Amino acid sequence: MRRKGRKPAIDEEREPVPLTDKEKSFVEEWQAKPMRKPRILKVSVNFAVGTSGPELEKARELCERLTNQAPAEGKAKESVRGFAIRKHEPIAVFSTLRGNLATDFLKKAFWALEDKISNKNFDNHGNLAFGLDDHLRLPNIKYDPKIGVHGFDTTIVLERPGFRTKRRRARPKKIPTKHKITKEEGIAFFKHEFNLGVE
Repeated sequence: MRRKGRKPAIDEEREPVPLTDKEKSFVEEWQAKPMRKPRILKVSVNFAVGTSGPELEKARELCERLTNQAPAEGKAKESVRGFAIRKHEPIAVFSTLRGNLATDFLKKAFWALEDKISNKNFDNHGNLAFGLDDHLRLPNIKYDPKIGVHGFDTTIVLERPGFRTKRRRARPKKIPTKHKITKEEGIAFFKHEFNLGVE
């Protein structure tokens, strides 16, 4: 049993987050109809440095360390003279995680958030976005003076079985309204699957 006020270890068992009656009905539906259960399509981790050069290279190295895969570059869409940014200049790095890599990263990120988040971070389709201003808040990360301290943004996109029909090249189709994921269902998913408190 952990002491009151102490932050639990990342692998320490926590009390289940209470679900509302409506959220419980979502879980019951998923259990009865597995094709209705949402799942994580992808997790995007973005380091928006705002400039190229040494700082971008530090962010690139850090992004690779945290996500365990080589990041891609994000380039400026237009020139911004006030910030000395040229069009197509690399100003960010990002990684797109799927499967176990995505799940493992989210467990660490939610732990850094103390397993709490505002319902304002969800969009109308149940997707979740949040930022961390200090990567050192993640578990088992030590300060490296060569890299410094960086913040990053995380975006989580949900889907349901059958969503592939809108992405396929041959005869794509729209997703019926009744099969789309709602904000309330997205909140229920993260509460149930990650024990994430939503305020």
